[in-house]
Amino acid sequence: MREYFFIILLSVLCAANVFGEETFIFKSESKIYDVKVRVESCDDGERETICNAAAVVYLMKKNRAEVLQTIEIEETYLTIGGDKRKNGDVTELFGDEHGGIYFSDYNFDGVDDLAVSNGNYLPYNGVSYDVFLYSKRQRRFVKNKALSALETEKMSVRVNRKLRIIETETKAGCCWSEKERFRFVNNRLQKFYVFTTEFETDGKTVSLTTERRVNGKWRTSTKTMSVRKFYKLKGIE
Repeated sequence: MREYFFIILLSVLCAANVFGEETFIFKSESKIYDVKVRVESCDDGERETICNAAAVVYLMKKNRAEVLQTIEIEETYLTIGGDKRKNGDVTELFGDEHGGIYFSDYNFDGVDDLAVSNGNYLPYNGVSYDVFLYSKRQRRFVKNKALSALETEKMSVRVNRKLRIIETETKAGCCWSEKERFRFVNNRLQKFYVFTTEFETDGKTVSLTTERRVNGKWRTSTKTMSVRKFYKLKGIE
């Protein structure tokens, strides 16, 4: 009987910081939109609130209540901190000390697109995202599988507005890393550059492989150098 009581007490204590459905409005992510997110459950930590559950995302014009689009997410990962204000059953979020929602022009058409966290599936438990490109024809955000895959698999995805390309980086442990570059061709994401760094098991040499797409065909070149020379070229002694 005592053992049964202890199990119940432990369960209650573990769940003490977990609360039910919450609704947040992200106010600082866009000059055009407010984003309301209704999430099933959150965990109130010491520094910030973590919401890792199913959610519904509502897109609204800035400072308006009318919902323009609704997106259901099987899982999201929101970090809630910084400036916030309770307004009835809704918490309005300001500033940049929270995450899980952001806008960026991924396809360089002059209109911001939407990224919504789908969990923390990146290498080393980084926050991953689904990407929704804004369709001018449909007047709504449409999920893009290729960009969502990048934002769920690569450690870093950067939108290079100057060169109008997408740059990614990822790594595995100490000894392998990869950089890739993508561009949009006929509204489709196309990879055109890969640079791979791999340290050999002898600990003394490193292989550098460059792959480029030229006239629709891939060209590959590989060179090997000492680890010491590699770090010297990178400016690391």
